[in-house]
Amino acid sequence: MAGRTAGAESTAKPDPIRLRFGPFELDEANASLSREGAAIALPPTPFAVLCALARKRGSLLSTDALLDEVWGHQFVSDSVLRTAISELRTALEDDARQPRFIQTVSRRGYRFIADATDVAVPRAGSSVPAFQPPNDASFVGRGGPLSRLARAWERACAGRREIVWVAGEAGVGKTSLIEHFIAGLGDVMCARGQCVEHYGTGEPYLPVLEALSELCRVDATLVPLLRAVAPTWLLQMPWFTSAEEREVLRKELAGVAAERMLREMGALLDRSGERKPLLLVTEDLHWGDRATIQLMDYLARRRGNARLMWLVTFRLAEVVALDNPLNRLRRELRVHQLCEEIVLDAFSESEVAEYVAKRAPSIAVDEAFVRALHERTDGMPLFLASVVGEISARAERGGPVAAEQVAKMAVPENLAAIIEHYVAQLADDQRSLLAAAAVCGVQFRVDIVAAALEKDHGWVADMCAKLAREQLWLAAPHGEEGGREPSTYSFRHALFRQVLEACTASSTRADLHGKIGAALERQRAAGTPVTAGELATHFERCGDLLRAVRYHAEGAESALSHLSPQECLDIAAHAARLLERAADGRERDDLEVMVQTLHGLAAMRILGAGNEAKGAFDRAYSLIENAVEHPMRARLLHAYGFVLTLRAEYAEALAVADRAEALASTTNDPALLSTACTVHGQVDQLQGRPGAARNWLERGLDAAQQLEVAQGEFLVDPQVTLLALLAVPLLDLGFVEQARTGLQRARDRARDRGFPMAQLVANWYSALLEVRLGNAERVAALADEIGTLVDEFGLAHGRSASRWFRGWADARMGNPREGYLQIRQAYEQNVRTGMVVGSSEILGYAAEALLLAGDLDAADAQLREALQLANDMDERVYLPQLRLMDAAIARARGERNAEVDGIRQALDEARAQQAPWLELIVLGDLCASGAANPKDRRALATLIDSMPEASDTDAVVKARALLAK
Repeated sequence: MAGRTAGAESTAKPDPIRLRFGPFELDEANASLSREGAAIALPPTPFAVLCALARKRGSLLSTDALLDEVWGHQFVSDSVLRTAISELRTALEDDARQPRFIQTVSRRGYRFIADATDVAVPRAGSSVPAFQPPNDASFVGRGGPLSRLARAWERACAGRREIVWVAGEAGVGKTSLIEHFIAGLGDVMCARGQCVEHYGTGEPYLPVLEALSELCRVDATLVPLLRAVAPTWLLQMPWFTSAEEREVLRKELAGVAAERMLREMGALLDRSGERKPLLLVTEDLHWGDRATIQLMDYLARRRGNARLMWLVTFRLAEVVALDNPLNRLRRELRVHQLCEEIVLDAFSESEVAEYVAKRAPSIAVDEAFVRALHERTDGMPLFLASVVGEISARAERGGPVAAEQVAKMAVPENLAAIIEHYVAQLADDQRSLLAAAAVCGVQFRVDIVAAALEKDHGWVADMCAKLAREQLWLAAPHGEEGGREPSTYSFRHALFRQVLEACTASSTRADLHGKIGAALERQRAAGTPVTAGELATHFERCGDLLRAVRYHAEGAESALSHLSPQECLDIAAHAARLLERAADGRERDDLEVMVQTLHGLAAMRILGAGNEAKGAFDRAYSLIENAVEHPMRARLLHAYGFVLTLRAEYAEALAVADRAEALASTTNDPALLSTACTVHGQVDQLQGRPGAARNWLERGLDAAQQLEVAQGEFLVDPQVTLLALLAVPLLDLGFVEQARTGLQRARDRARDRGFPMAQLVANWYSALLEVRLGNAERVAALADEIGTLVDEFGLAHGRSASRWFRGWADARMGNPREGYLQIRQAYEQNVRTGMVVGSSEILGYAAEALLLAGDLDAADAQLREALQLANDMDERVYLPQLRLMDAAIARARGERNAEVDGIRQALDEARAQQAPWLELIVLGDLCASGAANPKDRRALATLIDSMPEASDTDAVVKARALLAK
């Protein structure tokens, strides 16, 4: 099957199992498999498969049932399951032919057959204290939402992951509810992160990284755990590692995909929850980035137990009205019962009365007063707090306020106007301080505000403390130790910050942004964690566009390297728009090279080699002439040459390669030389010049061996690319064993370094080699491996290849019609992404499948299309095989002359390419047809003797048998 989509379970999750079988012990709750007490490293997916099988030991689990159980909603192929079973058998040292633990039932599924003994599983979370409502006289109502939060926490403590939304409009009391809930939990592991509109897009996982940083500061065991199970996350928090460790991590993690970060976070939270339940709080998710929302989706659907509750707040109207991606996630998770949503409404009239009685008992008068107050504030808690505060102050000055006076009060109808009313009552120095703080963000550092205002740090700290004591504008950070002066504060509500910022003159705001940005730069240089997105936003808003673009580019590169190509695309596009407003000059050009290169790389990851990627690279390449020392130079030329080759724009690709070679000759840069040789070698190979291709690629391999692989400059590891590319010309030249050895080196290197894209390239060229050798079963296995990589790491470039290779193999193994459909659909999908390289060969596979199906007319039409493409693109690499196919169609039609003519054309092409292997193949067909003359037979014998490395191939065995006749 090609794949599946399964819905989430509606039933309760089963209890975790713990059992012993043979020398092994399986503990699902603690995600561990051990052998005689020694832990066995097993990735999460094979572990989940083992648990699913062991839970129903003795029973047959069909392939579909296992895919549903382990992968749930995800679209995956059967090959992923086969890979997981293979990894399991390796870990258990189980032989598929004589299984002791996992039995394969052909074409049906798998069965766990070991004699197993259950081990008692202690109930998780029994020692965690239950929610106890705190004694807070100012807290009113919300009994129902509090009960729902408490029940969700109990379920999380018992091992069930919980996603809880708290939704409502600005000022409805979402934060107050969460504060009250957390206060009633006592000593629990709680981490908080805030999504802030001020920082804009482009900081993937920002609230999660903020929460992780908070946890690492209070839990000394978390950094080692991050290092063990979530190194890509640790790399995003450089303040917890040394420069040497960061360099090691960068080398280990070069080229990782966003999917790995999701899996790592799942494993981290599972392991962390083994010790203590975790409450993760994310506020204002309506401003959240795509990566955080994707992570929430992944964790909600993740199988297995986890003592985690993720509590999220957002403004419902903004999520729904703006078609926020969060809204789609809400609907999806609610349909599958994977989340709980609590929508807060405004206070009722009775709750307003209760609030007034608790907050200002001196003015808790008659029912008419409460009714008037409810009508004036619409029951919105923030509204209510502001109005009651003013009424209470008036009452202290001149006595009670009657109901008719409430209606006559000059209270504006909207909340922003109320806040402006209170801003007007601030002293000048208070207003200036709060304005600077508002420009910083919802949360701000005292020293940054002091720098922006050019005021004494102590004065700013005292003023912030005073404003916090008034409990209107500011709040001190959570968990601040008594007696220690807070270094950070936050606004009690995001609207306070927004209105304060809006009330500040635009020129003053711009000046503050510039000073804050400069202060943050200094702090960053001193080692304080400051995100590139934060710096970019401040400099953008102060009008320092080039400085802003520099930080936007840094954020885009971080997103591309470790987080999300879509985030990179968004940031790069925004930075490009800023550059349109910047003054011309060398610095601007240098920045545009960087931005457009990153834009092109991200577009390639998401959209393939289409016009968006090419357009970005075109622009960057047009500017590189004036920036020969640019740090992105090698990366750009490599990617641009790669894209042009994928688009079959070979002349343009060779021009880029020549440019890279010229620069390499003046700079002695092995990266540039490797790029030039890679492009030249690939184009020569595709255009039927195997000798020239070999020379270029071997020269490039010498240069690539001088490179530090983990520089992250290349889409694929250069050595893996060159070793893989070498295989086809080496085979055409008759060096079969050298081709195989080189591909094995490529696969080993890609696997050892954990580079998924490099593994894809190595498997891709291995499949090309095996197609030429006619090994259908091996091609099928490689197609499945490519499919597994695509599914696991989101490698869009390989999805089509896995399908056309599988189609070729299926056609050879007895399913030609199905094979043809796979090949043709994959080809069309590939063309839609702009990747037309090798199209003549792919259509040759399609023609062969139709020929095997006996549909000669369709095969002939497909072959004509392939030959036309080969001619139009000057793509001769598969031309001898296409000519032999033409002869085969003629043979099937009984057209003897046309058959021999086709073989002779193939022979001419093989000799023109100076490709002995191809010539041997064609001469073998010529002898088989009975049309070979003595000269042809002598030539075949000579070729056999000249290619000792090919002696064990089917082609040589067949040729010897023909000569023996």
